[in-house]
Amino acid sequence: GGRNRLIDSPETFKELTQEYFDWVKANPVMKTVTASFQGEISYLKVPHTRGMTQFGLAAHMGIGLRTLQDYGSRDEFSRIYNDAMTYIKHWNADLAMTGEINASLVARLDGHVDKQEISNSVTIGKDLNDFYADTKAES
Repeated sequence: GGRNRLIDSPETFKELTQEYFDWVKANPVMKTVTASFQGEISYLKVPHTRGMTQFGLAAHMGIGLRTLQDYGSRDEFSRIYNDAMTYIKHWNADLAMTGEINASLVARLDGHVDKQEISNSVTIGKDLNDFYADTKAES
């Protein structure tokens, strides 16, 4: 037989997910910044909000990423898993918009770097062409 499942119920899965969210909020990443005041240089540890990842969630649960995703594909866990992935994406998007975490890293972790860049550049290019066409028409 396979390994015993650590997570025996959707309730346990949901509890572990909530624990991870709470842990991330309570444990910021400490970033060292250099400060200079009247010629005196000092190094300060400044808390920065921690991003959330599937990897972090899996590690918190004591399972691998593939195992986490396998839970997500099972009927009894899929809604909780999908809700968690949505929450993680919104959390990271909010942090990326405020500059707390790196936006391109968030895109890579979410797995839509290439698809996103292509669709954005096409959309932006089209909009700019339309804009210039409208501008020329007016002049």
